[in-house]
Amino acid sequence: MSIKIESIGLPPAARTVSDKKNSTDFEGRLRQVLAEQSPQAAAARQAQLKMHMCQLELARSLFEETDGAELDAMPGTIPIGGQDSLDGLTDRRIFDSPPTHGRALTGSSSPVTAAPRVQSPAMEQIIQQAAASHDMDPELIRSVIRTESAFDPKAKSPAGAQGLMQLMPDTAAELGVTDPFDPEQNVMAGTRYLRQLLDRYDGDLDHALAAYNWGMGNVDRHGLERLPEETRNYLARVRQS
Repeated sequence: MSIKIESIGLPPAARTVSDKKNSTDFEGRLRQVLAEQSPQAAAARQAQLKMHMCQLELARSLFEETDGAELDAMPGTIPIGGQDSLDGLTDRRIFDSPPTHGRALTGSSSPVTAAPRVQSPAMEQIIQQAAASHDMDPELIRSVIRTESAFDPKAKSPAGAQGLMQLMPDTAAELGVTDPFDPEQNVMAGTRYLRQLLDRYDGDLDHALAAYNWGMGNVDRHGLERLPEETRNYLARVRQS
C-alpha cells in the first residue's frame, strides 16, 4: 500500500515589533555610514592627514639640524678616522689594529651612514681650493668628507678622530693643523694626506682609501686581500657617495 504525502503550505510569519525595531536600527546605522562617506567627512579626514604629515616633516627637519654632540649620543654610526702618521715619519699605530671607520656606536659591525648635512657655499669653496692645491678631484674630497663626517665640522669619534675629514690628533699635528675643527685647516690637511697616499700607491685609489681607513702599516703588510669587512664597506661608501 502506498501513502501519498502532500505538502502543506504555511502562511508567512507575521513581523513582530522586535523585527520592526531591528530593521529601524539597521537603517539608522546605514544612514550613519553613508553620512560618514560624505564629502565633508572625507575633507576632514584629508585635513587631519595633512596635519600629521606636517608634524612628521617638522620632526625630520629638527633631526637633520641636530648638532654633532647630540648625534654622538644617538644610536648609529659616526665614521672614525684611522690614519697612520705621514710617510717618512714614525708609524705610532699597531700594525694589526682593526679599522675604526664606520663602527656603529651600538657595537654592530654593519655601518650605518648618517644623513648628510647641507653643503654650504663656503664649504664648496674650501673643497675647490684644496683640490686645486693638491691636484685632486673635488668630487673625491666631497665623498670622503661625506663618508667621514657627513659635513659636520665638529664631528668627533670615540677614537678621537676630529673634524670634517676625521683626522687623528697625531696625524693632524704632523700636518701642521692647529685647530682640527677649523674647516679650512681640516680639509686642506686631509686632502694633502690623501694626496700623499695616492702618490705612495702610484695613484691606486683603493690602496689609498684603504690606508686612509685602515692605516698604511696594515695595507703595506697585508695588501688588499685581507681587508677587514669594515674597510671594504668604507671603500664602497666613498665610491658611492
